[in-house]
Amino acid sequence: MQIFFLFSSVFLLSLTTGDIHKKLVNNYSANMVTQINTESPDIKVIKITLLAREENTPPIGEVSQPNRDIGFASVFIRLVNLKESDSKITIQNIKIVSIDDGKSQNFSFSPQELVLRPLENAEHVFHLKNKTGYLGKDAVKAIVTYKVGNLDGEIRSDFIQLTRP
Repeated sequence: MQIFFLFSSVFLLSLTTGDIHKKLVNNYSANMVTQINTESPDIKVIKITLLAREENTPPIGEVSQPNRDIGFASVFIRLVNLKESDSKITIQNIKIVSIDDGKSQNFSFSPQELVLRPLENAEHVFHLKNKTGYLGKDAVKAIVTYKVGNLDGEIRSDFIQLTRP
């Protein structure tokens, strides 16, 4: 009787552990699919810094030209590749907005793809310029939208005071 009870317990235990094993395998597969779909970015955008200036008067010694650039913005983007292989990031747009009304300044930017080498720490700078200068008050910030794989992201700089000589 004890042998039968022991045998039936082992038999039932093997049946349930088989089901548990199947559930674990199926759950693991489902988790793996979920991980692939919600994968974290290969590149981390650490921060952006903005330098902005407006030069209404031409440099000393230069003849004044009516169609010269007046507004300048330099946007520094700090990036880190988290993988041990090349990774791509597309900078989709860079906007410069004013503090008073949040409206975009008159700068244009074309999307650019950057390739980072394995585990690379990099800082890229984008120089923007316009012929109209800045509208509004003296504080502006940069808004950078980017894409890594299938994930879209946005990062903003702090507001900075506009340099006007």
